[in-house]
Amino acid sequence: MQTIKIIQKNNSFNKLNLIFASFFFSIMTLCVKKIDNRIPIYELVLFRSIFSLLITSLIIKKRNINPWGFNKSLLLLRGLLGTLALVCIFFSIRNMPLNISTVIQYTYPIFISIFACFLTNEKIHKNVIISLILGWLGILIILNQKDLSNLNYELNNLAILIAFIGAISTAMAYILVKRLSKTEEIFVIINYFPFVSIVVLSPIVFLNWITPNIIDLPWILGIGIFTQAGQTFLTIGLKNLPASQAASINYLQVLFGSLWGILFFSEIVNINFLIGALFVLLGTIISTSKNLKKNLL
Repeated sequence: MQTIKIIQKNNSFNKLNLIFASFFFSIMTLCVKKIDNRIPIYELVLFRSIFSLLITSLIIKKRNINPWGFNKSLLLLRGLLGTLALVCIFFSIRNMPLNISTVIQYTYPIFISIFACFLTNEKIHKNVIISLILGWLGILIILNQKDLSNLNYELNNLAILIAFIGAISTAMAYILVKRLSKTEEIFVIINYFPFVSIVVLSPIVFLNWITPNIIDLPWILGIGIFTQAGQTFLTIGLKNLPASQAASINYLQVLFGSLWGILFFSEIVNINFLIGALFVLLGTIISTSKNLKKNLL
């Protein structure tokens, strides 16, 4: 009984970390949306990565941690998936209403459940099937072109596709973070993300460099600060909490994203968005539902 209480207390602490992560990530999306469109997406990701690498490297050096970790292949793969996810997320934020891009991004818990079934060779549970139906129904309701045209929203298929690629990449990165957290230091996992991003994106950025305006600098700095904060809280929260359960908590970012869209960009949240978001949320809850006993095994 005492063991269960301790685990419940630890779970509450980890869930609190994930709530903070959702809030900081939502502030990051606000910063991305505020930056002049002439600055390329990959340049923003590079700025974010340089900031994150400097901060995390200092922490690793201060704590005398081996920066290269043990499972280098998985760490590199996590970095690649994180880079792809971030580029897709930034693209969708810039080219779609903030509330809609956030909802699509947060279909990733459903993808986590699907990938977990295949990676563990388990049968696809009925909960996953139900969550898929609810999730995609919700997305179809939100992306109803006739309804969006009444709100003067224009979405192209490329933006929608890239948003879903971002969600899928995020799901795969989550699974890797959860697996790596069993053997790797938290800040080593975090450090590989910006390290890989810098290696991959530097040639592209330098060949297509656009100098930011002084007005853009606070928002660019905000991307670095709030993404780093969100990534730290996220990794700590994932370390001792089931990835699927953690993902459902992170759905709070949809609430935050919708709020910033209304306050800063005059986005309208209509009945279709509310119904669709509710379906996606229900699908997420169903796909990630686990009882405490199963979590203790």
